[in-house]
Amino acid sequence: MGRAAARIVLSLGLLVSLTAAAPAFAKKATKKGRAAPDSRTVGLGRSCQKRADCKSKAQTCLKGMDQSGKEEAHGFCALPCLALDAGTTKVIPGQGIAPDENTKNDIKKKAPPRCPPKYQCRSAGAGVPIDLCIKE
Repeated sequence: MGRAAARIVLSLGLLVSLTAAAPAFAKKATKKGRAAPDSRTVGLGRSCQKRADCKSKAQTCLKGMDQSGKEEAHGFCALPCLALDAGTTKVIPGQGIAPDENTKNDIKKKAPPRCPPKYQCRSAGAGVPIDLCIKE
């Protein structure tokens, strides 16, 4: 009977030491967390009456039209795609292009993506007036 009691005490001691160490492991696991979402995509699809109702300044308020062509009162927040030439070197008409160090570096740079990660740019059409970023 003495050995059985000693085993129980040892197993309880081991159990207590493991449960005391568990919160330390849990804290390390929770520090990583998730990456913060892109601020442009927060609040997409919200109901709005004007652009200021949307969460991000990059978003716009799209409103549909009824059968008579009258604009509806409420719309939804949508994210338009960036322009095709966004982030590239601006060309001034009539001014010559002389290759120097700045223009050589600009040529090597890739154009920035038109939409945030996990979003695709869908072109205008089918009643949508602008290019929109749509979740993949």
